[in-house]
Amino acid sequence: MNFRLLPALALLFTCPLLVQAQRPSRSGVGFMGGPQVATWQCAGAKFRPVPGFVLGFYAPIWVGNRVEIQPDLLVSMQGMAKDLPDGGRTTVNSFSAVMPVSLKFFINRSINIQTGFQGGYLMFASSSEDHDISNELNTLDMGMNIGAGIGTSAGLDITLRYYNGLMNTLKDDDVFFPANRTLQLAVGHRFSQFSSHRRRR
Repeated sequence: MNFRLLPALALLFTCPLLVQAQRPSRSGVGFMGGPQVATWQCAGAKFRPVPGFVLGFYAPIWVGNRVEIQPDLLVSMQGMAKDLPDGGRTTVNSFSAVMPVSLKFFINRSINIQTGFQGGYLMFASSSEDHDISNELNTLDMGMNIGAGIGTSAGLDITLRYYNGLMNTLKDDDVFFPANRTLQLAVGHRFSQFSSHRRRR
Protein backbone atom coordinates (compact mmCIF):
# COMPACT_ATOMS: atom_id res chain seq x y z
CA MET A 1 0.00 0.00 0.00
CA ASN A 2 1.23 3.51 -0.83
CA PHE A 3 1.38 5.28 2.58
CA ARG A 4 1.53 8.64 0.84
CA LEU A 5 -2.18 8.14 0.04
CA LEU A 6 -3.18 7.94 3.73
CA PRO A 7 -3.57 11.73 4.28
CA ALA A 8 -5.75 11.98 1.17
CA LEU A 9 -7.91 9.03 2.26
CA ALA A 10 -8.26 10.46 5.76
CA LEU A 11 -9.38 13.78 4.31
CA LEU A 12 -11.84 11.98 2.00
CA PHE A 13 -13.54 10.21 4.91
CA THR A 14 -13.40 13.16 7.29
CA CYS A 15 -14.96 15.83 5.06
CA PRO A 16 -18.48 14.31 4.98
CA LEU A 17 -18.44 14.00 8.77
CA LEU A 18 -17.42 17.64 9.17
CA VAL A 19 -20.14 18.81 6.80
CA GLN A 20 -22.74 16.74 8.62
CA ALA A 21 -21.62 17.95 12.03
CA GLN A 22 -21.93 21.59 10.96
CA ARG A 23 -25.51 21.25 9.74
CA PRO A 24 -27.93 22.92 12.12
CA SER A 25 -30.79 20.99 13.67
CA ARG A 26 -34.34 21.71 12.54
CA SER A 27 -35.76 22.99 15.81
CA GLY A 28 -38.05 25.94 15.28
CA VAL A 29 -41.58 27.29 15.11
CA GLY A 30 -43.95 26.74 12.24
CA PHE A 31 -47.48 26.96 10.91
CA MET A 32 -49.39 23.79 10.05
CA GLY A 33 -52.80 22.72 8.81
CA GLY A 34 -54.68 20.15 6.82
CA PRO A 35 -57.78 17.99 6.46
CA GLN A 36 -58.92 15.32 8.87
CA VAL A 37 -61.66 12.71 9.16
CA ALA A 38 -63.39 12.56 12.55
CA THR A 39 -65.97 10.43 14.31
CA TRP A 40 -67.02 9.07 17.70
CA GLN A 41 -66.49 5.45 18.62
CA CYS A 42 -68.15 3.25 21.20
CA ALA A 43 -69.40 -0.32 21.55
CA GLY A 44 -73.12 0.50 21.88
CA ALA A 45 -73.73 2.72 18.85
CA LYS A 46 -72.53 3.22 15.29
CA PHE A 47 -71.26 6.64 14.27
CA ARG A 48 -70.16 7.74 10.82
CA PRO A 49 -67.15 9.93 9.97
CA VAL A 50 -67.39 13.60 9.03
CA PRO A 51 -64.79 15.84 7.34
CA GLY A 52 -62.87 18.36 9.41
CA PHE A 53 -59.55 20.16 9.63
CA VAL A 54 -56.72 21.24 11.93
CA LEU A 55 -54.95 24.60 11.82
CA GLY A 56 -52.37 26.24 14.06
CA PHE A 57 -48.75 26.33 15.19
CA TYR A 58 -46.13 23.71 16.00
CA ALA A 59 -42.69 23.89 17.63
CA PRO A 60 -40.39 20.90 17.00
CA ILE A 61 -37.50 20.72 19.46
CA TRP A 62 -34.40 18.67 18.62
CA VAL A 63 -33.40 16.88 21.86
CA GLY A 64 -30.88 14.27 20.74
CA ASN A 65 -29.73 11.94 18.04
CA ARG A 66 -32.76 11.07 15.88
CA VAL A 67 -35.27 12.41 18.45
CA GLU A 68 -37.58 15.44 18.44
CA ILE A 69 -40.28 16.54 20.86
CA GLN A 70 -43.04 18.48 19.12
CA PRO A 71 -45.80 20.40 20.92
CA ASP A 72 -48.62 21.80 18.76
CA LEU A 73 -51.34 24.37 19.46
CA LEU A 74 -54.18 23.80 16.99
CA VAL A 75 -57.82 24.50 16.31
CA SER A 76 -59.53 21.24 15.40
CA MET A 77 -62.89 20.82 13.66
CA GLN A 78 -64.23 17.36 14.39
CA GLY A 79 -67.49 15.58 15.19
CA MET A 80 -69.59 12.68 13.94
CA ALA A 81 -72.68 11.67 11.96
CA LYS A 82 -75.34 9.16 13.02
CA ASP A 83 -78.11 7.51 11.03
CA LEU A 84 -81.59 7.90 12.55
CA PRO A 85 -84.35 5.23 12.66
CA ASP A 86 -86.57 7.30 10.32
CA GLY A 87 -83.90 7.25 7.61
CA GLY A 88 -82.48 10.67 8.34
CA ARG A 89 -79.09 11.59 9.69
CA THR A 90 -77.88 13.85 12.47
CA THR A 91 -74.50 15.53 12.37
CA VAL A 92 -72.41 17.05 15.15
CA ASN A 93 -69.59 19.47 14.39
CA SER A 94 -67.33 20.75 17.16
CA PHE A 95 -64.44 23.18 17.39
CA SER A 96 -61.76 22.53 20.00
CA ALA A 97 -58.39 23.93 20.94
CA VAL A 98 -56.06 20.92 21.04
CA MET A 99 -52.47 20.53 22.17
CA PRO A 100 -50.73 17.37 20.99
CA VAL A 101 -47.23 16.65 22.31
CA SER A 102 -45.43 14.07 20.16
CA LEU A 103 -42.17 12.17 20.59
CA LYS A 104 -40.68 11.71 17.11
CA PHE A 105 -38.01 9.15 16.24
CA PHE A 106 -36.26 9.62 12.89
CA ILE A 107 -35.57 6.43 10.96
CA ASN A 108 -33.30 8.46 8.67
CA ARG A 109 -32.74 12.17 8.07
CA SER A 110 -36.30 12.68 6.78
CA ILE A 111 -38.73 9.93 7.81
CA ASN A 112 -40.02 9.68 11.37
CA ILE A 113 -42.48 7.71 13.44
CA GLN A 114 -44.18 9.39 16.37
CA THR A 115 -46.39 8.88 19.38
CA GLY A 116 -47.66 11.07 22.17
CA PHE A 117 -50.64 12.45 24.04
CA GLN A 118 -53.18 15.16 23.30
CA GLY A 119 -55.34 17.39 25.43
CA GLY A 120 -58.33 19.29 24.09
CA TYR A 121 -60.69 22.04 25.20
CA LEU A 122 -64.14 22.32 23.58
CA MET A 123 -64.94 25.83 22.33
CA PHE A 124 -68.19 25.28 20.44
CA ALA A 125 -70.39 22.44 19.18
CA SER A 126 -73.50 22.38 17.02
CA SER A 127 -75.79 19.74 15.53
CA SER A 128 -77.92 19.65 12.41
CA GLU A 129 -81.05 19.94 14.59
CA ASP A 130 -79.94 22.44 17.25
CA HIS A 131 -77.79 25.53 16.86
CA ASP A 132 -75.66 25.04 19.96
CA ILE A 133 -75.13 21.79 21.89
CA SER A 134 -71.91 22.80 23.68
CA ASN A 135 -73.54 22.25 27.09
CA GLU A 136 -74.26 18.61 26.18
CA LEU A 137 -70.60 17.73 25.59
CA ASN A 138 -67.72 17.49 28.02
CA THR A 139 -65.36 20.45 27.84
CA LEU A 140 -62.11 18.51 28.30
CA ASP A 141 -60.75 15.68 26.19
CA MET A 142 -57.57 13.60 26.42
CA GLY A 143 -56.11 10.76 24.40
CA MET A 144 -53.15 9.31 22.52
CA ASN A 145 -51.62 9.97 19.09
CA ILE A 146 -49.65 7.73 16.76
CA GLY A 147 -48.35 8.60 13.33
CA ALA A 148 -45.58 9.02 10.82
CA GLY A 149 -44.08 11.96 9.04
CA ILE A 150 -41.56 13.41 6.64
CA GLY A 151 -39.39 16.40 7.53
CA THR A 152 -36.92 18.25 5.37
CA SER A 153 -34.00 20.53 6.19
CA ALA A 154 -35.81 23.28 4.25
CA GLY A 155 -38.45 23.33 7.00
CA LEU A 156 -41.29 21.40 5.34
CA ASP A 157 -43.13 18.77 7.43
CA ILE A 158 -45.84 16.33 6.34
CA THR A 159 -47.56 14.29 9.05
CA LEU A 160 -50.19 11.54 9.05
CA ARG A 161 -51.55 11.16 12.58
CA TYR A 162 -54.29 9.12 14.26
CA TYR A 163 -55.89 10.29 17.51
CA ASN A 164 -57.59 7.89 19.93
CA GLY A 165 -59.62 9.73 22.57
CA LEU A 166 -59.87 8.17 26.02
CA MET A 167 -62.63 10.31 27.56
CA ASN A 168 -66.41 10.34 27.16
CA THR A 169 -67.52 13.16 24.86
CA LEU A 170 -71.07 13.28 26.30
CA LYS A 171 -72.16 14.77 29.62
CA ASP A 172 -74.49 12.74 31.87
CA ASP A 173 -74.00 9.61 29.76
CA ASP A 174 -74.06 6.23 31.51
CA VAL A 175 -74.71 4.07 28.44
CA PHE A 176 -72.61 4.78 25.33
CA PHE A 177 -69.36 6.46 26.46
CA PRO A 178 -68.35 7.62 22.95
CA ALA A 179 -64.80 8.91 22.44
CA ASN A 180 -63.29 11.10 19.74
CA ARG A 181 -61.35 9.56 16.86
CA THR A 182 -59.55 11.53 14.15
CA LEU A 183 -57.23 10.78 11.24
CA GLN A 184 -55.42 13.87 9.99
CA LEU A 185 -53.00 14.78 7.23
CA ALA A 186 -51.17 17.99 8.09
CA VAL A 187 -48.60 20.00 6.17
CA GLY A 188 -46.38 22.41 8.08
CA HIS A 189 -43.61 24.87 7.38
CA ARG A 190 -41.05 26.04 9.95
CA PHE A 191 -40.91 29.78 9.31
CA SER A 192 -38.29 30.16 12.05
CA GLN A 193 -35.51 27.63 12.68
CA PHE A 194 -33.02 27.60 15.53
CA SER A 195 -29.42 26.49 15.11
CA SER A 196 -27.97 23.87 17.41
CA HIS A 197 -24.74 21.93 17.81
CA ARG A 198 -26.70 18.70 17.90
CA ARG A 199 -26.91 16.80 14.66
CA ARG A 200 -28.90 13.98 13.11
CA ARG A 201 -26.95 10.94 11.93
